[in-house]
Amino acid sequence: MRSLHAEGLIAIVPRRYSIVTRMSPEDAEDVCYARYVLEDASLQGGLGPRPRELAKALRLALEHMSVAARLGDMDALVDSDTRFHEVLIDVSGRRRLKDLWSITNSQMGALMRAEIERQGISMEDTAGRHVGLADAAAGGDLPRLRAELRAHYLVGFPQRPGWADTDHPDAL
Repeated sequence: MRSLHAEGLIAIVPRRYSIVTRMSPEDAEDVCYARYVLEDASLQGGLGPRPRELAKALRLALEHMSVAARLGDMDALVDSDTRFHEVLIDVSGRRRLKDLWSITNSQMGALMRAEIERQGISMEDTAGRHVGLADAAAGGDLPRLRAELRAHYLVGFPQRPGWADTDHPDAL
């Protein structure tokens, strides 16, 4: 409970009750931005030593996501989404980068659940939003993969200082 409270996912009223909180739009933006920055940093060195295995792992995670969506299994959808993005963070092989990324896992799960409801999108649409990422990796197109990653996490949020494409050191 303390861990969930520290992550802002629940509010605790001592000796009375706990309630699930909604993430503020600003917090949602920050979590998505952090995930984007970490995954993009993982990809800066390329697609790794085994790009075909990377593409295969992304396709497998995407397939699991699609099955979960068809079955209406939100927990499995969130788990598959986490696995999909974990494949991307693992490209660099940097343990600390992955540790930082992992800190946001429960927040991303809560955010996914809330956004599906808020945006009124289907779980199938959620899975479909990963196809461009998998396609870019399968084609070995690193610039496209990085652009798809940026769009995946940041499109739909108002641009804040430092987020504009022209301010990004790897602007495409």
